[in-house]
Amino acid sequence: MYLNVLQKGRDLFRDYPNVRESARAKQVALANPIFSWHATALQVQRQRFVLLNHDASALCVVLNATDQPRLADQFWDQLVQQWPQYGLPVADLATYRQAAGAWQIMAPSDHRQVRRLSEQGMYVDFLWQQGITSPLEMALLVAQTPPLGRQLPRHQVTTIATDLAPSRFRWRE
Repeated sequence: MYLNVLQKGRDLFRDYPNVRESARAKQVALANPIFSWHATALQVQRQRFVLLNHDASALCVVLNATDQPRLADQFWDQLVQQWPQYGLPVADLATYRQAAGAWQIMAPSDHRQVRRLSEQGMYVDFLWQQGITSPLEMALLVAQTPPLGRQLPRHQVTTIATDLAPSRFRWRE
């Protein structure tokens, strides 16, 4: 699985392997957005969060990285909690995880996703200010937020079940 990590989050992902061939990895990630995520880090009142945005759906994961450095474990644990909330069978998550493989870190490949991460980061800050501190609750709310400005949402929460159909869990070259 590819994680397109923005510069300000790179230090949190230093223990995970980087892609070997960036140009080739970018092509493969674009051909397989189901296995590609964009990630960034943000600071909210002395709390450090990681925001991961799925490239092929509206799925969003928010992790509190302040005290728990094992991001991959937190990521999969949160997906286990989120998956059924969108009407997806938990067995499909196991299939997705097996097909996706281990994290491979690379530079961001889609400027629209980078812009979306910035918008969602502002919303995480807003939710924290409102007293919503559960990363799972934040992720579920952030996924529902429409993009700012005139741009239409590329993906919507209502289509997550379709976007993450197990038939799409195959790598293409």
